[in-house]
Amino acid sequence: MQNASLSNASPFHASFNDAININEDASVNYWVTALGCSEFELRVAVAEVGPAAKDVGTELGRAV
Repeated sequence: MQNASLSNASPFHASFNDAININEDASVNYWVTALGCSEFELRVAVAEVGPAAKDVGTELGRAV
């Protein structure tokens, strides 16, 4: 999905039902902003629980 985003810097837009693609800069940048975490925290969480955004949010203690 390539609609609106949290900022105008990235055309990436996702929902919390989506998988986080840590190999795609736009996806990483979107989720770092959406989840209010660092890229390192995001990558560790994905490694721990998998790429499901909802699971990553839970792992990071963020409501999704």
